Amino acid sequence: MIKLIIGTFTSLFLLCNTFVIFYWRDTAYDPTAIDLAAYFVLLPAVLCALILSPYFIYKGIQYQKEQKLAAQKKAEEQAEQKEQEALEQAKPKPLEVQHISVNIFSSAAWHSFGENEQIVEEIQQFKSPELDQNLFNAYGLPVLSYRIKDLDDLTAEDEDTDFNVITMREKRIQALIQQQLEQHVESLFCIADHLKQSALFYDSELAYQYRMHPAWVDPNYTQDDALEQAAQSEAAISRLNRLNIHVLLAENLIHQWNDDYLDELKNQLSNGYGIIPEQIHLEAHFIGTAVAYTQWLSILEQVSKQTAEVSLVINTDSEIDQEWVDEKMWQQEQYIAAEFASSWCVANSSVNIQNLMPTKVLNLVANETEFAQSLKRKQLKDLAQFDAEQPFLLMLDDATDMKVVKKLQHKFDATAIETFHFLYTKQNLGDTQHLAKIFGFMLGMHLPEELTAMMYSTDQESTFAFIQAFSDDEQLEHETI
Repeated sequence: MIKLIIGTFTSLFLLCNTFVIFYWRDTAYDPTAIDLAAYFVLLPAVLCALILSPYFIYKGIQYQKEQKLAAQKKAEEQAEQKEQEALEQAKPKPLEVQHISVNIFSSAAWHSFGENEQIVEEIQQFKSPELDQNLFNAYGLPVLSYRIKDLDDLTAEDEDTDFNVITMREKRIQALIQQQLEQHVESLFCIADHLKQSALFYDSELAYQYRMHPAWVDPNYTQDDALEQAAQSEAAISRLNRLNIHVLLAENLIHQWNDDYLDELKNQLSNGYGIIPEQIHLEAHFIGTAVAYTQWLSILEQVSKQTAEVSLVINTDSEIDQEWVDEKMWQQEQYIAAEFASSWCVANSSVNIQNLMPTKVLNLVANETEFAQSLKRKQLKDLAQFDAEQPFLLMLDDATDMKVVKKLQHKFDATAIETFHFLYTKQNLGDTQHLAKIFGFMLGMHLPEELTAMMYSTDQESTFAFIQAFSDDEQLEHETI
């Protein structure tokens, strides 16, 4: 632009000067100093300005447009930057890896395959359901089921009950609960004794209630004996406030389950083990299929935070009921009913119960995106079981779902775990699936002792569970608490 102005002005300057000089010579004009300045400088400058004025106007308009576009672009960039910052702030921050640990004092499981370890063995043998001679389809033909045959004898012996049983299904579930309670007799007696000793030492009100019911504790009981026993336990006894009983039931039982049974169960525990009712908390959880695994993990997390309580979790369901099967077969002709029960006696890792040692430890790792990292954190990546072909990873999802299979392949691709290490449990419970994942999870307690059991479900993709034997070091530490 400057070159154009200089060039134009120079050209006009030469032209104007030449024309004026020749004109003044021909007319014999004697110019003054003002004439020289006006004609030799001012005139070329005015002519240059007039000639270049359209160009100046055009450039001014262009400049204004550029300034406007630049301001608009800057505003857009600022808006985009603010939006990006807002999105970054709105993004959920990565959750901190959470570790949950509970001690397992005793466990039990019951299925048509058998009890405890036998169930795992039969699952590995791909045992199928059997024809049920007492359940029939619409054509009067026997249907397949996972019936616990020994449970038939238990329900037959208990025809009369003190509380109203609405259906055969409910009656069989109650029998399953009773059977599971019997598997924890030793643990419950130790817990009951510890609750009594803890109350005598730590809680005067509860101690008074125990002293008001001496037959619950000791037929030869005297108050002096109790005081002496409490004094002797000052150094050794740890505080234990309550026994929690969690009964996990299928969601479709919520409108027909008789709550009187839970009151009866509480009285049974109170009278049978000499525990005052104030130290027993009994709760029923009605759980749906879609949220079963999440609620189960929530219960375990709750237990891990209870530093002066112990919990007995009973998970049970039964659909061995002709009325129930008839209802289901209207929707699904090949419906396979099942029944099962599993239970754990668990507590926070700091809870110490006299004369009762944990058998295994459950470790949960939540908010961990990589399974390989979980193995590394728990120092499990070099286990010998990775080189063997024996399954140890209980897979709680459907083995026939291709989406699930792809997720599992991606999740375990970076580990030493192969597909033959998976043990699928879902299909062994037929179509009785409300509590199936919880039952499969609890079966981890019944894998061979030399294996570290692992449990996983895509319902909680960033949560991994391990069951390990209670080590000698942990046992020594536990004994010295």
